[in-house]
Amino acid sequence: MEKVIPPRNVINATQTKLLQSLKAVGSDLTNYYAVLDFFKVFFEEAEDMDDPMIIIDSWDAVLNYTSSLLGHDHASFEQNICEFARDLDTDLIFVSEFSSVMPLDYIVDGVVCMDQIRLPVSDQGGMRTRYVRQINLSKLRGVEIGNRTYTVTLHGGRFRFFEPYLEQKDACIASEGVRVPDPKEDHISTGIPDLDIVTGGLKHGSCNVLEIDQGVGKRYYQVLTALASNALKNGRGVFILPSIGYQLSSRDIFVPNNVLVSQPEGEDPVSWGEGLQEKWDALRERTGRPILNIIGLDAIEFAFGYKAVLNLANIMIRSWKESNDINVLVVKSGQESMNMAIHTADTYLLVSELNGGLCMYGVIPRTEPYNMLLGEGNRISLTPIV
Repeated sequence: MEKVIPPRNVINATQTKLLQSLKAVGSDLTNYYAVLDFFKVFFEEAEDMDDPMIIIDSWDAVLNYTSSLLGHDHASFEQNICEFARDLDTDLIFVSEFSSVMPLDYIVDGVVCMDQIRLPVSDQGGMRTRYVRQINLSKLRGVEIGNRTYTVTLHGGRFRFFEPYLEQKDACIASEGVRVPDPKEDHISTGIPDLDIVTGGLKHGSCNVLEIDQGVGKRYYQVLTALASNALKNGRGVFILPSIGYQLSSRDIFVPNNVLVSQPEGEDPVSWGEGLQEKWDALRERTGRPILNIIGLDAIEFAFGYKAVLNLANIMIRSWKESNDINVLVVKSGQESMNMAIHTADTYLLVSELNGGLCMYGVIPRTEPYNMLLGEGNRISLTPIV
């Protein structure tokens, strides 16, 4: 704290100090002006500071201690406190424990409310229940409020807010960027170091589900391309059956030799599934090691129907276990085959929209929510929302 705020700029006006000072006034304390004089002392001390700021935490406690002295005049008392601050050009912050509208809201220049809310996603027996922090900018006098609500975190004892996640580019399997090594011999990296810490990587022969909630749009593409790009850098073959709407950018039309892109074709899902097995075998032989499969389950369901998805998924999972391939199923919230995916998952991650940004958390294994941020070089970072 001393590195941020010099000790001389800190006045420790504790509850005990307030009570002792008020008791010392004794019988002379006949009205609220004596209480007002007590607070004037702090404003006068702050006046000599550089960029003074006074934070009263909490204002509810102050009013509680002085209620017998102020009576019904607390609104006038608050008005006088604010006038002191403006006259002395001192920033003043009242911290309140209540979010309801109070007379003080009409006096001050800004009202910011911090809440802890339940994530607005469909629940599956409590598996998806998560809570996050957010701030609401209810009032900023003289300032246009472009975005009223922001996701915030107190991770590491530091207050941070997150801007909306606006990235909407098409998928791009990049050759540039830093290679992320696999965390274990039998696990591959997700290409996102923070996600590797959370999941431990994706195990050989595993079925991993990535659910995309409503409102996310194309912004989840970077998660898949980070995974595919890093698998290529580590010498693996990558098979992609794009989810509906997933499109490689024009610069990737050439597609590296170890990447195979396919779509559901024909009217017979059994024949198509057999052809899929042949493509996997060829790609696996080319690299001499287990491959990464990224499967848009919604595309298969749209092409062949729900029952065909169940039969194909059963064949796929049995094949993956035998070959040790690493597999990622992409599902969209609400699609019929989603429940089947849940019961087959070794790892289950959910991406949802939150205050214009993206939030990711693990259902299997259970994790707390993380804010997703796309930085330089298309590197994704995850910050716990606590």
